[in-house]
This record gives sequence, structure tokens and C-alpha cells, in this order.
Amino acid sequence: MTRPMNLVGDIGGHRIGEWRFHPAAGELRRESEVRRLEPRAAKTLELLCAARGGVVTHEQLIDEVWSGRSLSENSVAVVVGQLRRALDDDARDAKLIETIPKRGYRLIGSASVPASRPARWRVITATAVAILVGIGAVLAARSMISRPDIAMTDIANQTGDPRYDSLARATSELMLAELSKRGFDVERGSRGRMSITGKLVMWNGGPYLGLSATDADGVVRWSGMTKGGPDVAPAGLRAELDDFQAKIDR
Repeated sequence: MTRPMNLVGDIGGHRIGEWRFHPAAGELRRESEVRRLEPRAAKTLELLCAARGGVVTHEQLIDEVWSGRSLSENSVAVVVGQLRRALDDDARDAKLIETIPKRGYRLIGSASVPASRPARWRVITATAVAILVGIGAVLAARSMISRPDIAMTDIANQTGDPRYDSLARATSELMLAELSKRGFDVERGSRGRMSITGKLVMWNGGPYLGLSATDADGVVRWSGMTKGGPDVAPAGLRAELDDFQAKIDR
């Protein structure tokens, strides 16, 4: 008898058992506890989440996680073992990740929702709520205002410290959600009627987010900067985007 999969989709991540998985940051969170996954383990878990209870084969994992490179026989099993340890799952009595002999792996078990979420992710949760509440306003704004299409490149980590890579990725996702909420048609890329770029830099011992918007003629139409934290999205991001929107809508 097939058991229901242990996965609940969530804006900004997935809930797996008692854990909340954030692919962009490569992290597992349970209340105040944070566990950072090795990149291959994070990619493997992302593929299992995307399969939504379906089997992810060894061949798929090798193609997606190792780019098809030749591996030792137990390379995939080692990474899955890392995931199980991170999720407090036991292969002998699996409740989260099931091994399908000679095929691959899948998520299993009954879904449970964490009692609370970490404080540092409340800003992303609040953004999700704002998106749902503001859908009507977004549609009305699109019908009244002709706004340029925006090409947004991911935030670049130029701090020189790889510990800020996950912060750059999370800030990119938050900025994409905020721009979409404001009624802009946003695509990832470098070409558009308006291009927005951003970078994290170190200043006065802390990370700062610098943003700029350039039109199709290469003219800088707007720029802004706001202070970030070591593991939270810059608190002033929404205010900077409010300023950008005000200038574009003039």
C-alpha cells in the first residue's frame, strides 16, 4: 500500500515532516534550529520535493546533481545518507525518505506542519501574505499604469565571503516577489526595457545591498542602497523598491 508523501508546498520553501526546507539557501529549519546542507544534498532534496512523492531515479540524480559525471557506486547513497541524518530519518525505519530498490528514492510519510517558524524568515512569510492580500490591487494597478518590463539579474555576492551566498539568493527571491506584487512583469535575465541589478558588498563591517535600474538606452534611472544582516534579507529592501516604483510611475 502506497503511503502519502511527506511534503507540504509552501511559499519560499517546502515543509518536510517537522522541517522547513529552503532550496535557495540550502537550509533545513525547525523552530529555532537551522541545519545547512551540503550543495549536493540540497540539490537532491530539491529534486525529491519537485517529484512530489514520485520516484527520483539514480540516473536523474546523477544527471541533475553530478551533471552526468562518472561516480563510484555509493556516491548517491552517501548523499542520501547525509540527507537522512540532517532530517533525523533512519533508513532502517524510514519515515521521510524511502529507498526504492534498484530504482531510486522518494519522499514518504504523513505530512506535519511545524508549530512555529524562525524569526529571521518572518519577513519572507510576511511578503507571501502581502502578495495574497494585494492581488486585487496588483491587477488594478496593471490596468491603470503602463510599466516597463523588467529584466532582473540575481543578486551578486561581492562581499568576498561565501557565507553570504545564501543571503544573496534569498534576497533575489524576495526582490522578485516584491516587484511582481507591485505589478511589474519581471523575468530573470539581462535584457528588458528596464534592467535591475543588485550586489551585496561589505561596508563598515557589515553587508549592504546596492541596487540600480538601467533603461534600454543604458541610462541609470534609479539606484538605492540598504543595510543587510548576516542571515536576514535587508530590512530596507521594500522601502527602496517603494522609492523605485515612485520614480518609475511618475
